[in-house]
Amino acid sequence: MMRNFESEYRIWLNKHITRSTGERLRRIKERHGFGEKLLIEHAWWPVVKSLDDLHPEYEFVDTFGNYYFMDLAYIRLPRPTCLESDSFSSHARDADRGSFSRGLERQNEIALADWNILRFSIDKLKEDPYSCQNHIRRMLEIWYGEDSSSVQKLTIYQREILRLANRLSSPITIEMVSNSLGKSKRVARVQLHQMAQLNYIEPASGDQRVRSYRLKR
Repeated sequence: MMRNFESEYRIWLNKHITRSTGERLRRIKERHGFGEKLLIEHAWWPVVKSLDDLHPEYEFVDTFGNYYFMDLAYIRLPRPTCLESDSFSSHARDADRGSFSRGLERQNEIALADWNILRFSIDKLKEDPYSCQNHIRRMLEIWYGEDSSSVQKLTIYQREILRLANRLSSPITIEMVSNSLGKSKRVARVQLHQMAQLNYIEPASGDQRVRSYRLKR
């Protein structure tokens, strides 16, 4: 069954509220709003269909001990990605030489810490969401090795398995897939077998009965 965005978004946001404290908790409650949700709903969700590994108001500390918060952080190997939703009106209203310089310094520090960065304007997210979705697809292809043309042909369960395998440096087991999908081990085993037949994954251990899989090399 296709996941409903609104319910998944509420579950995801409440999970991060429960796990957060201090300034990050305050920012999730007070700062995470229209623009951030628009980015997730109009650009991220139509492509990824999951909010796993996505973190709102992610706290970042640079080499000088300065604290910054990202609108969204996608934490995944080989390197994380900072996602920002920018409003022209707020930038124009708050613009002065000091804030402009601090904004550039913040972005430089994030990039120098070996993060990817993608920024979207709220106007673009509202008026041309397909263009924004294309940037997310290209991000997955270029930075995380996902071939969108072939991945779109997979079932929602198989795409979830592919994301799980991409996230981890170690082989994935039937139990791990079962927990990730929220399905029985029998369903997980069938999905893994089908993906092996499609040459996305290959056995990593076991001869007569495969116990784990890894991405096909």
